[in-house]
Amino acid sequence: GLKQELFHRHKEAQQCCRPHNLPLLRAAQQREMEAVEQRIREEQRMMDEKIVLELDQKVIDQQSTLEKAGVSGFYITTNPQELTLQMNLLELIRKLQQKEAESEKAFS
Repeated sequence: GLKQELFHRHKEAQQCCRPHNLPLLRAAQQREMEAVEQRIREEQRMMDEKIVLELDQKVIDQQSTLEKAGVSGFYITTNPQELTLQMNLLELIRKLQQKEAESEKAFS
């Protein structure tokens, strides 16, 4: 939205500009557009970092909850191999629950 608004503003300014000032105006507009694009990239990077931190906190909360519940193999860790093992354990638990639910439906 910001880039589009800036583009329209630039277009209007170019239409009102005298021909001999047009190269200067275009150069200034190019610098302004580059500054806006840099700002957008920085904001996106900061948002990505925030999301990663929130996801990391969710993983820690999940590990803590499962550890307190006494589920084997779960404890707070940031080791990628251990995290992969925990994800595989969760997937196994999910599949076992699914099969149990299916077998309960078959017997009822």
